[in-house]
Amino acid sequence: MFSNKYDVIVVGAGHAGSEAAAAAANMGAKLF
Repeated sequence: MFSNKYDVIVVGAGHAGSEAAAAAANMGAKLF
């Protein structure tokens, strides 16, 4: 079984989700 660890899980692809994902990625977080 695979074990993946993520720093941030973004739920939703609207404006807020996109902004949250972009900000987290710019900070170097591992996203799902």
